[in-house]
Amino acid sequence: MDMTSYLVMMAVSAVVCCCMTFFLLKNDGIAVKQAGLSAVLLLVLGSVLGFVCAKLLYIMLMLPFVRDLGMFFQGSQIDKLSYYGGVAGVVFAAFLVAKITGIPVRRFLNRFAPAGAFMAAMARFAEFYLGTLGVGDYMEEGGFFPLAVANKWGEYYLAVFIFEGLFSLIAMVLAFLHNREKDCFVRTLFYLCLPQIFCESLRNISISWLFVRAEQLLCYLFVEAVLIAWSLRIRGTRKQWYLPFAAGLVVCALTVGEEFALDKSDIPHVITYTCMVAGLVLLVVMEHWSYRQAMQVSSKE
Repeated sequence: MDMTSYLVMMAVSAVVCCCMTFFLLKNDGIAVKQAGLSAVLLLVLGSVLGFVCAKLLYIMLMLPFVRDLGMFFQGSQIDKLSYYGGVAGVVFAAFLVAKITGIPVRRFLNRFAPAGAFMAAMARFAEFYLGTLGVGDYMEEGGFFPLAVANKWGEYYLAVFIFEGLFSLIAMVLAFLHNREKDCFVRTLFYLCLPQIFCESLRNISISWLFVRAEQLLCYLFVEAVLIAWSLRIRGTRKQWYLPFAAGLVVCALTVGEEFALDKSDIPHVITYTCMVAGLVLLVVMEHWSYRQAMQVSSKE
Protein backbone atom coordinates (compact mmCIF):
# COMPACT_ATOMS: atom_id res chain seq x y z
CA MET A 1 0.00 0.00 0.00
CA ASP A 2 1.52 3.30 -1.17
CA MET A 3 -0.44 5.94 0.73
CA THR A 4 1.63 8.89 -0.50
CA SER A 5 1.06 8.09 -4.18
CA TYR A 6 -2.63 7.47 -3.52
CA LEU A 7 -3.13 10.81 -1.78
CA VAL A 8 -1.16 12.68 -4.45
CA MET A 9 -3.24 11.13 -7.23
CA MET A 10 -6.48 11.94 -5.40
CA ALA A 11 -5.36 15.54 -4.78
CA VAL A 12 -4.33 16.10 -8.41
CA SER A 13 -7.59 14.52 -9.62
CA ALA A 14 -9.63 16.77 -7.33
CA VAL A 15 -7.89 19.88 -8.69
CA VAL A 16 -8.45 18.74 -12.29
CA CYS A 17 -12.11 18.03 -11.49
CA CYS A 18 -12.61 21.54 -10.12
CA CYS A 19 -10.81 23.09 -13.11
CA MET A 20 -13.13 21.15 -15.41
CA THR A 21 -16.09 22.45 -13.43
CA PHE A 22 -14.83 26.02 -13.82
CA PHE A 23 -14.60 25.76 -17.61
CA LEU A 24 -17.94 23.94 -17.90
CA LEU A 25 -19.64 26.69 -15.89
CA LYS A 26 -17.85 29.44 -17.80
CA ASN A 27 -18.85 27.93 -21.14
CA ASP A 28 -22.45 27.87 -19.93
CA GLY A 29 -22.45 31.63 -19.47
CA ILE A 30 -21.61 31.80 -15.75
CA ALA A 31 -19.45 34.83 -14.87
CA VAL A 32 -15.74 34.10 -14.48
CA LYS A 33 -15.65 35.24 -10.83
CA GLN A 34 -18.70 33.17 -9.97
CA ALA A 35 -17.34 30.10 -11.77
CA GLY A 36 -13.93 30.53 -10.13
CA LEU A 37 -15.43 30.86 -6.66
CA SER A 38 -17.55 27.76 -7.33
CA ALA A 39 -14.47 25.75 -8.30
CA VAL A 40 -12.53 26.80 -5.19
CA LEU A 41 -15.44 26.10 -2.87
CA LEU A 42 -16.03 22.75 -4.56
CA LEU A 43 -12.41 21.77 -3.96
CA VAL A 44 -12.58 22.66 -0.26
CA LEU A 45 -16.07 21.42 0.57
CA GLY A 46 -15.77 18.37 -1.69
CA SER A 47 -12.56 17.27 0.03
CA VAL A 48 -13.98 17.71 3.53
CA LEU A 49 -17.49 16.37 2.96
CA GLY A 50 -16.22 13.58 0.71
CA PHE A 51 -14.03 12.23 3.51
CA VAL A 52 -16.60 12.80 6.27
CA CYS A 53 -19.44 11.12 4.38
CA ALA A 54 -17.18 8.25 3.28
CA LYS A 55 -16.34 7.61 6.94
CA LEU A 56 -19.94 7.98 8.16
CA LEU A 57 -21.39 5.59 5.59
CA TYR A 58 -18.69 3.02 6.33
CA ILE A 59 -19.51 3.21 10.03
CA MET A 60 -23.24 2.87 9.33
CA LEU A 61 -22.74 -0.17 7.10
CA MET A 62 -20.33 -1.87 9.49
CA LEU A 63 -22.14 -1.01 12.73
CA PRO A 64 -24.02 -4.36 12.94
CA PHE A 65 -20.68 -6.23 13.03
CA VAL A 66 -18.72 -4.31 15.69
CA ARG A 67 -19.02 -3.41 19.35
CA ASP A 68 -16.07 -1.06 19.74
CA LEU A 69 -16.49 2.17 17.75
CA GLY A 70 -12.84 2.96 18.40
CA MET A 71 -11.80 0.43 15.76
CA PHE A 72 -13.13 2.79 13.09
CA PHE A 73 -10.45 5.34 13.93
CA GLN A 74 -7.44 3.09 14.54
CA GLY A 75 -4.62 2.50 12.07
CA SER A 76 -4.99 3.32 8.38
CA GLN A 77 -8.26 5.06 7.55
CA ILE A 78 -8.26 4.41 3.80
CA ASP A 79 -9.65 0.89 4.14
CA LYS A 80 -12.30 2.20 6.55
CA LEU A 81 -14.06 4.45 4.06
CA SER A 82 -16.99 3.90 1.74
CA TYR A 83 -16.44 4.94 -1.87
CA TYR A 84 -20.16 5.62 -2.28
CA GLY A 85 -20.22 7.72 0.86
CA GLY A 86 -17.43 9.78 -0.69
CA VAL A 87 -19.50 10.21 -3.86
CA ALA A 88 -22.48 11.33 -1.79
CA GLY A 89 -20.29 13.81 0.08
CA VAL A 90 -18.99 15.39 -3.12
CA VAL A 91 -22.53 15.61 -4.52
CA PHE A 92 -23.67 17.30 -1.30
CA ALA A 93 -20.73 19.69 -1.59
CA ALA A 94 -21.76 20.54 -5.17
CA PHE A 95 -25.29 21.23 -3.94
CA LEU A 96 -23.99 23.57 -1.23
CA VAL A 97 -21.68 25.38 -3.66
CA ALA A 98 -24.62 26.05 -5.98
CA LYS A 99 -26.61 27.49 -3.07
CA ILE A 100 -23.70 29.63 -1.82
CA THR A 101 -22.83 31.08 -5.24
CA GLY A 102 -26.44 31.61 -6.33
CA ILE A 103 -26.27 29.33 -9.36
CA PRO A 104 -29.49 27.32 -9.90
CA VAL A 105 -28.85 23.90 -8.39
CA ARG A 106 -30.00 21.88 -11.40
CA ARG A 107 -27.91 24.00 -13.75
CA PHE A 108 -24.82 23.67 -11.57
CA LEU A 109 -25.16 19.91 -11.10
CA ASN A 110 -25.74 19.31 -14.80
CA ARG A 111 -22.61 21.27 -15.73
CA PHE A 112 -20.67 19.50 -12.94
CA ALA A 113 -21.73 16.01 -14.09
CA PRO A 114 -18.80 15.25 -16.47
CA ALA A 115 -16.24 16.55 -13.96
CA GLY A 116 -17.82 14.50 -11.19
CA ALA A 117 -17.71 11.35 -13.32
CA PHE A 118 -14.04 12.06 -14.05
CA MET A 119 -13.31 12.31 -10.33
CA ALA A 120 -15.20 9.07 -9.70
CA ALA A 121 -13.03 7.33 -12.31
CA MET A 122 -9.78 8.70 -10.88
CA ALA A 123 -10.78 7.63 -7.37
CA ARG A 124 -11.14 4.09 -8.69
CA PHE A 125 -7.87 4.15 -10.64
CA ALA A 126 -6.10 5.43 -7.51
CA GLU A 127 -6.92 2.12 -5.82
CA PHE A 128 -3.92 0.76 -7.72
CA TYR A 129 -1.87 2.09 -4.80
CA LEU A 130 -4.03 0.40 -2.15
CA GLY A 131 -2.77 -3.15 -2.51
CA THR A 132 -5.55 -5.72 -2.77
CA LEU A 133 -8.36 -3.42 -1.62
CA GLY A 134 -9.89 -3.07 -5.09
CA VAL A 135 -9.20 -6.49 -6.61
CA GLY A 136 -11.18 -9.62 -7.32
CA ASP A 137 -10.37 -13.32 -7.47
CA TYR A 138 -6.91 -14.83 -7.43
CA MET A 139 -5.80 -15.71 -10.97
CA GLU A 140 -4.15 -19.12 -10.85
CA GLU A 141 -2.72 -18.83 -14.35
CA GLY A 142 -1.22 -15.42 -13.69
CA GLY A 143 -2.07 -12.24 -15.52
CA PHE A 144 -0.87 -8.85 -16.65
CA PHE A 145 -1.68 -5.22 -16.01
CA PRO A 146 -4.22 -3.67 -16.49
CA LEU A 147 -6.38 -6.81 -16.33
CA ALA A 148 -4.62 -8.03 -13.23
CA VAL A 149 -2.31 -6.72 -10.52
CA ALA A 150 0.28 -8.59 -8.49
CA ASN A 151 0.85 -8.48 -4.74
CA LYS A 152 4.29 -8.44 -3.13
CA TRP A 153 4.54 -12.23 -3.51
CA GLY A 154 3.92 -12.10 -7.24
CA GLU A 155 0.37 -13.48 -7.04
CA TYR A 156 -2.03 -11.99 -9.58
CA TYR A 157 -5.56 -10.82 -8.83
CA LEU A 158 -8.29 -9.49 -11.12
CA ALA A 159 -7.98 -5.68 -11.28
CA VAL A 160 -11.63 -4.84 -10.62
CA PHE A 161 -10.81 -1.19 -9.89
CA ILE A 162 -9.65 -0.75 -13.50
CA PHE A 163 -13.01 -1.92 -14.83
CA GLU A 164 -14.81 0.36 -12.37
CA GLY A 165 -12.73 3.32 -13.49
CA LEU A 166 -13.34 2.59 -17.17
CA PHE A 167 -17.10 2.39 -16.62
CA SER A 168 -16.93 5.75 -14.87
CA LEU A 169 -15.07 7.24 -17.84
CA ILE A 170 -17.85 5.98 -20.10
CA ALA A 171 -20.33 7.79 -17.85
CA MET A 172 -18.17 10.91 -18.19
CA VAL A 173 -18.32 10.71 -22.01
CA LEU A 174 -22.10 10.27 -21.86
CA ALA A 175 -22.32 13.29 -19.56
CA PHE A 176 -20.38 15.41 -22.06
CA LEU A 177 -22.62 14.25 -24.90
CA HIS A 178 -25.82 15.00 -22.98
CA ASN A 179 -24.61 17.95 -20.92
CA ARG A 180 -27.45 20.18 -22.12
CA GLU A 181 -30.19 17.80 -20.98
CA LYS A 182 -32.09 18.99 -17.93
CA ASP A 183 -31.51 15.60 -16.24
CA CYS A 184 -27.87 15.17 -17.20
CA PHE A 185 -26.66 14.91 -13.60
CA VAL A 186 -29.21 12.31 -12.54
CA ARG A 187 -28.60 10.22 -15.66
CA THR A 188 -24.84 10.43 -15.13
CA LEU A 189 -25.23 9.10 -11.59
CA PHE A 190 -27.47 6.35 -12.97
CA TYR A 191 -24.75 5.23 -15.37
CA LEU A 192 -22.12 5.51 -12.65
CA CYS A 193 -24.10 3.29 -10.28
CA LEU A 194 -25.44 0.69 -12.72
CA PRO A 195 -22.13 -1.00 -13.74
CA GLN A 196 -20.92 -0.83 -10.14
CA ILE A 197 -23.58 -3.42 -9.30
CA PHE A 198 -21.65 -5.92 -11.41
CA CYS A 199 -18.22 -4.70 -10.32
CA GLU A 200 -19.10 -4.84 -6.62
CA SER A 201 -19.91 -8.51 -7.10
CA LEU A 202 -16.39 -9.10 -8.43
CA ARG A 203 -14.58 -7.44 -5.54
CA ASN A 204 -12.99 -9.62 -2.87
CA ILE A 205 -13.28 -7.01 -0.13
CA SER A 206 -16.87 -5.86 0.25
CA ILE A 207 -19.25 -5.15 3.12
CA SER A 208 -21.76 -8.01 3.05
CA TRP A 209 -24.94 -8.74 4.95
CA LEU A 210 -25.18 -12.52 4.58
CA PHE A 211 -24.83 -12.90 0.80
CA VAL A 212 -26.11 -9.39 -0.02
CA ARG A 213 -23.39 -6.81 -0.65
CA ALA A 214 -24.37 -3.59 1.09
CA GLU A 215 -22.88 -1.09 -1.36
CA GLN A 216 -24.20 -3.07 -4.30
CA LEU A 217 -27.66 -2.71 -2.79
CA LEU A 218 -27.18 1.05 -2.37
CA CYS A 219 -26.41 1.33 -6.08
CA TYR A 220 -29.56 -0.63 -6.86
CA LEU A 221 -31.67 1.64 -4.69
CA PHE A 222 -30.54 4.69 -6.64
CA VAL A 223 -30.98 2.96 -10.01
CA GLU A 224 -34.49 1.90 -9.04
CA ALA A 225 -35.32 5.42 -7.81
CA VAL A 226 -34.40 6.84 -11.22
CA LEU A 227 -36.47 4.20 -13.03
CA ILE A 228 -39.45 5.00 -10.78
CA ALA A 229 -39.02 8.73 -11.50
CA TRP A 230 -38.99 8.22 -15.27
CA SER A 231 -41.94 5.81 -15.06
CA LEU A 232 -44.03 8.32 -13.12
CA ARG A 233 -43.30 11.00 -15.70
CA ILE A 234 -45.00 8.94 -18.41
CA ARG A 235 -47.80 7.57 -16.26
CA GLY A 236 -51.13 8.19 -17.94
CA THR A 237 -49.56 8.67 -21.37
CA ARG A 238 -48.11 5.21 -22.02
CA LYS A 239 -49.78 1.88 -21.33
CA GLN A 240 -46.39 0.35 -20.49
CA TRP A 241 -45.40 3.15 -18.10
CA TYR A 242 -44.73 0.68 -15.27
CA LEU A 243 -42.23 -1.47 -17.19
CA PRO A 244 -39.00 0.37 -16.18
CA PHE A 245 -39.47 0.24 -12.40
CA ALA A 246 -40.99 -3.26 -12.61
CA ALA A 247 -37.93 -4.43 -14.53
CA GLY A 248 -35.73 -2.84 -11.87
CA LEU A 249 -37.46 -4.77 -9.09
CA VAL A 250 -37.21 -8.06 -10.99
CA VAL A 251 -33.54 -7.58 -11.82
CA CYS A 252 -32.81 -6.63 -8.21
CA ALA A 253 -34.45 -9.83 -6.96
CA LEU A 254 -32.55 -11.85 -9.54
CA THR A 255 -29.26 -10.24 -8.50
CA VAL A 256 -29.84 -11.23 -4.89
CA GLY A 257 -30.42 -14.78 -6.13
CA GLU A 258 -27.30 -14.58 -8.28
CA GLU A 259 -25.22 -13.44 -5.32
CA PHE A 260 -26.57 -16.40 -3.36
CA ALA A 261 -25.65 -18.71 -6.25
CA LEU A 262 -22.12 -17.29 -6.38
CA ASP A 263 -21.68 -17.87 -2.66
CA LYS A 264 -23.61 -21.06 -2.01
CA SER A 265 -24.04 -23.05 -5.23
CA ASP A 266 -21.91 -24.94 -7.75
CA ILE A 267 -23.32 -23.11 -10.75
CA PRO A 268 -20.38 -21.96 -12.91
CA HIS A 269 -19.64 -18.31 -12.19
CA VAL A 270 -19.53 -17.44 -15.87
CA ILE A 271 -23.20 -18.41 -16.21
CA THR A 272 -24.23 -16.44 -13.12
CA TYR A 273 -22.32 -13.34 -14.19
CA THR A 274 -23.71 -13.57 -17.72
CA CYS A 275 -27.23 -13.53 -16.28
CA MET A 276 -26.31 -10.58 -14.07
CA VAL A 277 -24.92 -8.55 -16.97
CA ALA A 278 -27.98 -9.39 -19.10
CA GLY A 279 -30.23 -8.00 -16.35
CA LEU A 280 -28.20 -4.77 -16.16
CA VAL A 281 -28.32 -4.36 -19.94
CA LEU A 282 -32.11 -4.66 -19.69
CA LEU A 283 -32.12 -1.79 -17.21
CA VAL A 284 -30.07 0.32 -19.63
CA VAL A 285 -32.70 -0.29 -22.29
CA MET A 286 -35.51 0.53 -19.85
CA GLU A 287 -33.86 3.74 -18.69
CA HIS A 288 -33.20 4.93 -22.23
CA TRP A 289 -36.72 4.08 -23.40
CA SER A 290 -38.52 5.63 -20.44
CA TYR A 291 -36.44 8.82 -20.50
CA ARG A 292 -37.04 9.33 -24.21
CA GLN A 293 -40.76 8.80 -23.63
CA ALA A 294 -40.67 11.31 -20.78
CA MET A 295 -38.96 13.87 -23.02
CA GLN A 296 -41.65 13.41 -25.65
CA VAL A 297 -44.30 14.03 -23.03
CA SER A 298 -42.51 17.18 -21.83
CA SER A 299 -42.17 18.54 -25.36
CA LYS A 300 -45.94 18.31 -25.85
CA GLU A 301 -46.81 20.13 -22.64
